[in-house]
Amino acid sequence: MPLPTTMKAVVMKRRGEAIDALVVHTDWPLPVRKPNQVLIEAAATSGNTGEWKMRSGFAPIPLKLPKILGEDVAGVIVDAPQGSKFKRGDRVFAGTGQILKSGDAGGTHAEFVATDEDTVCLIPPGVSFLEAAAVPVAGTTAWQALEPGMPLQGKRVLIHGGAGGVGGFAIQIAKAQGAHVTTTCRTANVAWVMDTLGADVAIDYTMGPWAKTPIIRKGEKFDHIVDTIGGSYESDSLKLVKRGGMLVSLGASGPHATHVSVLGILVMLLTAFTRTLLGKLHLGPKYRFLITESKASKGLEQIAELMAQGKLKVHFDKVFTLDQMVAVHEHLEGKHTRGKVGVRIKDME
Repeated sequence: MPLPTTMKAVVMKRRGEAIDALVVHTDWPLPVRKPNQVLIEAAATSGNTGEWKMRSGFAPIPLKLPKILGEDVAGVIVDAPQGSKFKRGDRVFAGTGQILKSGDAGGTHAEFVATDEDTVCLIPPGVSFLEAAAVPVAGTTAWQALEPGMPLQGKRVLIHGGAGGVGGFAIQIAKAQGAHVTTTCRTANVAWVMDTLGADVAIDYTMGPWAKTPIIRKGEKFDHIVDTIGGSYESDSLKLVKRGGMLVSLGASGPHATHVSVLGILVMLLTAFTRTLLGKLHLGPKYRFLITESKASKGLEQIAELMAQGKLKVHFDKVFTLDQMVAVHEHLEGKHTRGKVGVRIKDME
């Protein structure tokens, strides 16, 4: 059956409020597959924090418009290059890494997605398209944030923001490797991150400064820390890294930031460079500023194995349809999600 020439896609036309910036098109041209790419008919995608920040102008990052946002996709291969390890009909998922690629108008908030073959992984048996689509960006970020400390067996790990997408996956990955996991979250999520995700200790940051809670004040230190929040969380966490341990920063701007200026970005990068250098010179704890890589071998393939073994599960805060992408952005921008925000594109199960 021949492919259509147009598709439904949610296109960002300008920066600003979601209702003004995002337009649902039903006749957007299909992406053209490059020689090193596969073409996926998408069943599902998901929403991530970076997308609403990109759309809203939270950070002054150059972006060529119009553009389809989104980097998570799950669906079926409909076209692949000769000699590809994937074939037509394969159930796959991918984190495409397309948002910041210059001149690439494509994204995953659409019915068809062209992405580099090395970003793609087979979906494990028993995992739905919706579940698979929730994993790539947040899951691989979590994996790469933990990887410098692996193997984690017997280590003490601190993960900030445990109820969020990245934090939730990081808790499950660390527990699957045998780590003792402490996390921070708000009151409503304390029981959930422990009972559902498996965290050993949950610090309620709404009860006062997290770094002054009894468990921290008694001298608790950690082999590995993942900071998904930034700001004072990072500076306080640096004091809690054990000798030989590491803090990995995701480059977040703090819990109360409403925007980031060019100067703010430069200061953040300079701070990251300085802390990395001090760590290498053994004048401070080891430090890494994480820029997530989209190759499937950098975490997605390993996470697929954990999913197949039942050691990592997807938990949804809310599920929308592609037509509801404005609501997806508004929901994410409201913060305090518990788990992932899923987006159904079409029923292909």
